[in-house]
Order: sequence, then structure tokens, then C-alpha cells
Amino acid sequence: MTEKVEAPRTLTEDLKAGIRDAYAKLQANTPGFSTRRSQSQMIGVVSRALATGNVGVVEAPTGVGKSLGYLTAGVPIALASRKKLVISTGTVALQSQLVERDIPNFLKATGLQATVALAKGRTRYLCTRNAAEAQGEGVQEGMFGDDVPLYDRPLAPIEMDVAEKLTKAFIEGRWNGDLDNAPETVTPTLRMRITTPASACAGRRCAYSAQCPVLRARNEVRDAQIVVTNHALLLSALSIGESDSGQPLIAPPADMLLVLDEGHHIGNVAIDQGAAFLPLDDMAKRTGRLQILIAGAYRAVDKDKIGNLLPNEAIEVASRVSKLLKGFRDEIAHVWIPQPDEREPMWRAANGRLPEAWKQPIEELADETRALLNWATAATALVAKGKPDDAGHERLQRNLGMALEMIEQQYNLWAGWRREDKEGQPPIARWVTLSREGDYQLHCSPVSAAMVLRKLLWDEVDSVVMTSATLTGGGDFQSLAIDNGIPEDAEMVSLASPFDLPNQAELVVPKFPVTPDDRERHPKEVARYLAAELDWDKGSIVLFTSRWKMEKVAELMPASLRRKVLVQGEGAKQKMIDEHLKRTAAGEGSVLFGLNSFGEGLDLPGEACTTVVITQVPFAVPTDPQTSTLSEWFESRGLNSFNLIAIPHALRTLTQFAGRLIRTSTDTGRVVILDSRLLTRRYGKRIIDALPPFKRVIG
Repeated sequence: MTEKVEAPRTLTEDLKAGIRDAYAKLQANTPGFSTRRSQSQMIGVVSRALATGNVGVVEAPTGVGKSLGYLTAGVPIALASRKKLVISTGTVALQSQLVERDIPNFLKATGLQATVALAKGRTRYLCTRNAAEAQGEGVQEGMFGDDVPLYDRPLAPIEMDVAEKLTKAFIEGRWNGDLDNAPETVTPTLRMRITTPASACAGRRCAYSAQCPVLRARNEVRDAQIVVTNHALLLSALSIGESDSGQPLIAPPADMLLVLDEGHHIGNVAIDQGAAFLPLDDMAKRTGRLQILIAGAYRAVDKDKIGNLLPNEAIEVASRVSKLLKGFRDEIAHVWIPQPDEREPMWRAANGRLPEAWKQPIEELADETRALLNWATAATALVAKGKPDDAGHERLQRNLGMALEMIEQQYNLWAGWRREDKEGQPPIARWVTLSREGDYQLHCSPVSAAMVLRKLLWDEVDSVVMTSATLTGGGDFQSLAIDNGIPEDAEMVSLASPFDLPNQAELVVPKFPVTPDDRERHPKEVARYLAAELDWDKGSIVLFTSRWKMEKVAELMPASLRRKVLVQGEGAKQKMIDEHLKRTAAGEGSVLFGLNSFGEGLDLPGEACTTVVITQVPFAVPTDPQTSTLSEWFESRGLNSFNLIAIPHALRTLTQFAGRLIRTSTDTGRVVILDSRLLTRRYGKRIIDALPPFKRVIG
């Protein structure tokens, strides 16, 4: 293996020449390629960041050509420095586009040679061990090796047949084991049975490791010079550090040239990464069943002590944790009694501060769970060292892995609840919900991605480029930088659109008769407006912030027009889009009704979308526990939380929604916002002014 060398800390003349050469060949060998000043600017920012070990942030509107921009700079720098170019995206669609189209086309046009791999989570791949068990070649026992079945029902004969066909296709080399490209239809039930999470995987000690799609895919990722992944797996890999084999899942952070495409998603993913969740009754029950597993671990390793605990001491720790978990229900009941008529019962700690009476039981739970975690960690390591010479040993290793993950889940919650919030920093959000089954569910979560991203990204990864069509809303990076903890010395650039937006599109804000908070009248007026004002012979998309309102407006549409409307949720998303494109290509009218997921990443060029209607400004939901906690913190410091949270969020989302309209230099149309608050509230002008420079038709 070639020894890695340090990346150049300056953008050398040789590197500049290599990047210019790649760009010249890309132009010469790509049919219809047109040079764009904004794309050249992007190549400059990416080059400076990746070559010097810094951070670059690029807001690049539709049409700039983001992927070719960062590939033109990133691939030559990665090859010269022998570091790995890692491209992380927010959606599966963009990952597929990069691996199947953009990167191969770039390499072919430039003549550069680089190996490419797609990094996915292990539950995206066939588990040959579980597939064999699904076909009856073994028995899947209960979670901790007892007689309780792991699944509610056996597989149907047709599902077992599919499992057999998939295994055969993989063994014969006709398929790589990626379930997203499976040669057979895989039902959700079957998918759950023929995949395995990290906690239940024995890794290279598994009897099936020689024919494991996950291990093969991981080897390809480790050897590749360009890796495409997703934000969740990226942050998980950086958090874990090394996998069970002692190697990084993607690359060591110091050897990673990272591009965050669709970078506006990374903050929410980071918050999820730092969150913890504990279903109280369920965890008490599962922890109480650990004694069988604990006894099995001592028998397998033939030691008197594991983690400095005798067998009866380890069993006693598990019993105490289970008892304390059950007892904590009473602590909650003293503070919160959910009302029977609450649709989604929730109690939230104001300013993140839990009741003083909870402090002692939380400390006790955290300490006891930590002791149990230490035992499980030691037991897992000892059992893994043994030779898995029989199915029972391997099953014990899997069950220990699942137990370890369960105990870690508990400890993360108690650690988050006991932690003192740092002065001058936002508190952790802490709250309790009630499941439909009546189980208290305990939660904690960071309210800002800044701390998580500083720890995992900015302070560790060699160099980072963040890019998206919507990072700022109006070109102001302040909110983005604060939310994501972006280093102060990062180069941040908002590029101009290559399209003639003032002449291609209009932004229409009519004097709408009712505001969106009028639950009864707003849907009626939206339906009336659409019936009267849409061009029903062309393609349009109408975007909503709530499913209830979307379905209500669809219900209110005249029957003659309703047949032209495709409502999200009435069928598979891609089938709906294909039907919409088919109708508009045939010269028929078609209207898509959709929620947030239709407002981003949807490519409907030409007649497929001549009008985008946004039914209301998509402000962040103030009842969300993270948003509420952060709002309280801002207000306690004399700051306006609406200006700092709600408006930047709304601007980014509105810009994404508006981006569905102009996809090429020949597209024309209008974006209509049916929210009269933009005309009557002080923030209205700020939002209108920050949206893309379409011709304004206001009031």
C-alpha cells in the first residue's frame, strides 16, 4: 500500500495547472458544455479550501453546476495529496446521480483515473447469515438467547423463496448485495429479516464473513480514492472513529478531503446524532432479562470476573438498573400527568432544567447504568476474542452486541440529563413524551448543531467544503455560521445565478383575503385561488406545510380539476412524478400537491413546472422541543428568537421551494406565495427582498 503523505498546505502552481487542465478537458469533451463565471468562482473556493486544509462555504444556485465544480478541484487535489475525496449528500437521489452519472462522466471527460465507491449503512445490504436463517438454516432466537422469538411471525413461503434467490444471485456474482438495487422485490418485513444492524453483527468473526456484502462494500470504500456517502453515515463514522476491525469506516479524518453537498441538511443530521432517547418501560423489561445473557457470558469466557464483577454482582447491577427504571415512572408522575385529550402528550423542561427532585434518581441511574455499560463492554470484547467454533458462541456474541447497544442508549440519555449546561452556551433540550402504549419516552437533544460539528468536523477533518443552492437566504451567512459552528476564518461565498432570473420568472405575492392561521377559511381561499388562477393546461406544483391542509384543499377542488391533481401520499412519490411528467410531455395539464420533500430536489424543467404555489411561509414549528428550548435561551439573553430562528429557517426553505421553478436557461414561470403576512408584518419585506431576484409582483 502506498504510504500517505501530507496534503500540500498551499495551492501550488502544479496543483493550479492540474485543476486548469482538468477543467479544459471537461469543457472540450462534454457535449453542450458552457463556461459559467459562477462555476469558475466555485472551483477557486473549493481549490483553496481543500489544498490548504481549510473550510470553504459556497452557496451555488441551480445551474451553477456544483458537482462538476467541486470535482474539478477536488479530484486533482485528492490524487496529488493521496488523501480521500469524500462527498457526502443529504439525499439518496443525489448519491445515485453522483455515482452513476456525474463522477463517471467527469473522469471520462478529463482522463483522470480514480476508483469510486458508495458508502451506505449496513442495513442497506443483504446479510447472508440472516438470509440463511430466513431460509431455515438455523433458528433466530430471542434477543438475549432465551426462548422468546425475535419476530412476531415466520416468513411466508414466497419471502423465503426471495431470500434464497437473492443469496444465489449474490453468491454467483450477479448482484453485489445492495438491497436498493435488488433483483427481486423485497418486502419491508423480509428486509428487516435479511439485514443486520451494527449491534448484531459479528464482523469478520461471523461464519459467513467470507461472503458478506457489507464487508466487501467496506473494503471497496477503504481502497477507493473517491467515496460518496450520506450525512448520517458520515457523522456516525466520524463519531465511532474505528469499526470492529480497527479501521475507520470511511477514512481517518486527517486523510479526508470532505465535500458536504446539500450542506443545508448537515445541521439537522448533527442534532439527531447528538440526541438520546429512552423508552422507560421497554428498557426496564429488556434490562431485567439480561441475567440469562450475563450467565452465558461467564460460561463462554470461563473467568471468575468480567469487568471486575462476579456473576452475581453483574446480575445484581442489571436488576438494580431495571428496578430504578421502573421507579422513575413515579418521579415523572409527580411532575406531569398527561391529559386524556392530548393528541401528542409532551412535557418539556423549561430552559432545559429538570426538576430538582429528579437529580438524585438521575445520578443513581447514570452511575448504575455506567457500571452495567462497563461490564457489557468488557464482556463483548472477551467473547469476541474467543473462536466462534459453534453457532451458540456466535449467537452469544451477537446478543451481547445488541445488549451493549441497548445499554449505551440508556447511558447516553442519563448522561445528557445529568450534564451541567455550560454558561454562555444554549442548554440541552430535555423532554418526556407518552407512547400510544402508555410508555414514558425520555429525550434529550442539542438545540444547535454547532457543538457536534465542531467536535466531529471542523476540528478533526483535514478540509471541508459545504455547498448547497440554499445556505443563507439573501446572501447573509451569519445564521448559518452560528447554527453550524463554522470557523471564523472559513471562506464563504454566495454565487450569482447563471440564469436571467428577472426576465425568466415572477415572484407574486397577492393580497390574499385570509391568513394561514385561519384554519377554516384559508384552505377554502387557497382552493378558490388555485381553481381561478392556475394554468390548468400546463404543469404546476403546490407546496404545503401540513398534510391536513393539503388534503383539505384537494378535497375542496372542483371535480373537473381534481382529476388533474396528484396528491403526495396517494401513491409512491416517483410514480406520481413520472405520471406528472408523462401528462405534461403529452401537452396535458397536471398539478402536484406536495409537502416539504416535494419542495427540494425535484427537477421539473420546461412545461412540467410553470407555476410554483407556496401556500404559506414555512416558519419553524414553535412547539418543537429543541426550537422551544433555543428560543427561551435567546429570549433570556434579550435576543429576538423569531428573527434568529424562524425567519432564517423560513428563508432557506422558501428559497428551496422557489428553486423548483427555473431549472434551465429557457424555463419561465412564476412563484406565488399565498401568505398575506408578507404584506402586513414587519418581517415581510425582509423575506421578499431576500428571495431570488425574480420580477416582483407584490399586492
